[in-house]
Amino acid sequence: MMSLPASPPPPPQPPVVGSLSGFAFIIVTALFFGSAPTFARLAFDGGTGALTLQLARFALAGAGLSLLLAVTGRPMVIRRHHLPLLAALVVLSGGASYGYMTSVRSIPVPVASLVFFTFPLMVGPLAHLLGDERLTLRRVLALGVGFTGIALLLEGGMAHADPIGLAMAFGGGTCVAVSFQVSRRLTVDIPPLLLTATVASACALFSGTLIALHGGLQLPTDARGWTGVLGNAVAYTVGLTCLFAAIQRLGTVRAAVAVNLEPVVSVALAAAVLGEALTGIQLVGAFIVLAGIVLAQGRRPRPTSSREPR
Repeated sequence: MMSLPASPPPPPQPPVVGSLSGFAFIIVTALFFGSAPTFARLAFDGGTGALTLQLARFALAGAGLSLLLAVTGRPMVIRRHHLPLLAALVVLSGGASYGYMTSVRSIPVPVASLVFFTFPLMVGPLAHLLGDERLTLRRVLALGVGFTGIALLLEGGMAHADPIGLAMAFGGGTCVAVSFQVSRRLTVDIPPLLLTATVASACALFSGTLIALHGGLQLPTDARGWTGVLGNAVAYTVGLTCLFAAIQRLGTVRAAVAVNLEPVVSVALAAAVLGEALTGIQLVGAFIVLAGIVLAQGRRPRPTSSREPR
C-alpha cells in the first residue's frame, strides 16, 4: 500500500521568548529613541541639512556596527532569499527616519511624537490581517488606552501645526507600522545587530546618493549642531538594534504597545533638561500609557491562521 508523502514542516516561528529581556530592550529603545527628536532639533538649529542628518545617522550606525561585528568575529551573512524583505525594510526605515526626524523642523517635537505614535494602532490590525497574531479584545483596548495616554501626555499643539510637518510625521509612523511586520520575519534568521548594520548601511548609501544629486552636504555650523548630529546617530544606532531584539522576543503587537514608553521618556527628558514642567494632565497621561502596556501583556495569542510567516 502506497503511503502519501509527508507534508512539509511549517516555516519556523520567530523565537518569541525571553519576555524579561524583551522589555529590557524596549526600555533601552525608549531611552535612546526618545532623545532622538531633541537631538534632531539641535542639529537643525545648528545649521544641519535634513539629508545630511540622515546620512550621518545611517553612516555612523552602519560603519560602527559593521566594525563591531568584524571585531567580535560574528558572521555577516545575508542569504539571497532575505533580499526582497530586506530591501523593503531599508525603504521603510529610510522613510520612517526622514519623515519623523524632518517633521520637527516645522512642528513642535511633542506634536510630531503624537502623530508619529499613531503607528501602534496600525500594528495590531496589520498583524491580524497577515495571520501573525490574533487581535484580541484585550489588545484592542490596550492600543486604545496607550494612545489616549500619549494624547494626554503630549497635550495640545495640533490646531495650528504645519500640515506638511504633520503629514511627514504620520507617514513616518505608517512606515514603522509596516516595518514591524517585515522585521519580525527577518529576525527569525538575522541577528538584530547584523540587521541594523545592513539596513543602516543601505540607507546611508541611498542618502549619500541623494545628497550628491541635490547640492551637497549641509554640515553643522556650531557646537550645538554637531552635538545634535552625533547624539541623533548614537540614539538611532542603539535604539533600532534594541527594537529589533525586542520584536524578536515579544512579537509585533506587544513590542508596539510597549514602545509607547518612548514619548514618555521624551517628555520627561524635556522636563529634566529643558526645564519644561510636566502638567497634571501629562502625569495622568504617563500613567495611562503604562496601564496600556500592562494591559497588552500576557500570553501571546495564537496566529489567526495556520500560515506562519516566512
